Amino acid sequence: MERSFAQEAAPAAKITYDEHVQPILRQHCFTCHGESDAKSDLRVDNFAALMRGGASGEVITAGDADASRLWALVSHAESPEMPPDQDKLPEPELNTIKEWITGGALENSGSIAKVKAKPKVELKVSVGAGKPDGPAAMPERLSRQPIVHTSRAAAVTAIAASPWAPVVAIAGQKQISLYHTETSRLLGVLPFPEGTPYVLKFSRSGALLLAGGGRGGHSGKVVLFDVTNGQRVAEIGDELDAVLAADINDDHTQVALGGPKKIVRIYSVADGSLLFEIKKHTDWVTSIEYSPDGVLLATGDRSNGLFVWEAETAREYQNLKGHNLGITSVSWRGDANLLASASEDGTVKLWEMENGTLIKSWDAHGGGASSVSFAHDGRLVSAGRDRVVKIWDANGAQQRAFDAFNDLALHCVFTHDDTRIVAGDWTGEVRLWNAADGALVGNLSPNPPTLQMFAEAEAAKAQAAAVAAEQAAAIAAATAKTLEQKSAALAEIAARLSALQAEADQLTAERAAMEQAANQATAAAQTAAEAAAAAKATAENAQAEANQAAEAANVTAQAGAVPQP
Repeated sequence: MERSFAQEAAPAAKITYDEHVQPILRQHCFTCHGESDAKSDLRVDNFAALMRGGASGEVITAGDADASRLWALVSHAESPEMPPDQDKLPEPELNTIKEWITGGALENSGSIAKVKAKPKVELKVSVGAGKPDGPAAMPERLSRQPIVHTSRAAAVTAIAASPWAPVVAIAGQKQISLYHTETSRLLGVLPFPEGTPYVLKFSRSGALLLAGGGRGGHSGKVVLFDVTNGQRVAEIGDELDAVLAADINDDHTQVALGGPKKIVRIYSVADGSLLFEIKKHTDWVTSIEYSPDGVLLATGDRSNGLFVWEAETAREYQNLKGHNLGITSVSWRGDANLLASASEDGTVKLWEMENGTLIKSWDAHGGGASSVSFAHDGRLVSAGRDRVVKIWDANGAQQRAFDAFNDLALHCVFTHDDTRIVAGDWTGEVRLWNAADGALVGNLSPNPPTLQMFAEAEAAKAQAAAVAAEQAAAIAAATAKTLEQKSAALAEIAARLSALQAEADQLTAERAAMEQAANQATAAAQTAAEAAAAAKATAENAQAEANQAAEAANVTAQAGAVPQP
């Protein structure tokens, strides 16, 4: 059912279909769009038929002429121009039609305008939207106060990673927690008072976050959040049971949703109107995802039904038969040519879209596969009842198996740069791993503490730090006293060393004087010895000379004593 967008308007002068618009349409349009000939299944000859629209959907958006197909055609803003092969209607008639739509498209003078509200922000983007030209959307100044905090976390019902920013969304009880995947820091908490979010999807540009869920057997809807400021920009659907699967297309114009009612409904994001209903499924709809280019829509159910539809027409495109048990997850490769599906039969299968051919199938998880998701580079990550999360290459060869959870592994995704894996299990544990080496980086809680709890924890840390500081101060004081005592002892030792040094210096000086005196005495003795030696030499020379003289005298004497003949 379409949600209510009613808000009363009271224009000063009412322009109505019966009094003002029907005469204009009678003159120019009844021939091709009347009771006898309704081209494109569009009749304009009565109010109810005109408001119902034609084969392409509604042509009147009450309150918004620019969003109305009828105005686009009669004003020649779009083709085919109406009336065909004629000039535009006269300006007064065009103004009447535009004012009638803008005033709420009233039927008669007794009608009250019911204008469909526009979304809070411009949602439509270019077809095939992918990586944004500028910075990717990041949460800014969101509240980190949780809506609910329980003693223990519940099963992780949904996880989604932004395609271009380090942000991951984790479903909790009546709330969605946003974390930074590089720092593990909580960025904010988005309220989801509708109940439990069973599906989370970032738009292809990363600007919007889709959350679908509700209360089982009671109500369900899809909410679109602006990732930057956390505001709700649209609410889609009014289900009588929880939404279990949903997605938004590439240009933000359609939302598809499904659940226990076995029906896939496709809504217009612009005004919340129902565009199509698909009733092919025979069991709960568990998986929905638009192709990255927005052309196709894949849906899976609890009884192994797996279909691909034309997104713009909701016509069946492929019926993919191969799984034996329920479909738990689907994921499109970035080029939109390949669809991966996971099933309770334990397999992951790859399907090409040209002919709907099964090209790969492998046993991924014993007991059942619960989740599968493509990376930008074509690798896949999957989780299952064997409690293990695994990475596969593009051909289905296992590259890595991470440490097992304590319970069933339910959801898993690559982060925006394909370097990390975020996965959660039945107990509410969410792990963040490095994809390259399998190292556990940290844990992200779907049940974050309240700000009061955070403040109390910080206060406890501060108190502990204060106690530690006091203990450190006492230790520092004792250390300072010990240092003071040791400094005094060192000063005394230094004084003694100084006195000893002075004594040593004096002894050194005395020794130097003694050595100098000894050197002088030695020099004097050496001089005396040299003089004695000289005197001795002189004496010896004199003695020798005396001896020579004596000998000469003796010779002379002897010569004088010889008798004469």
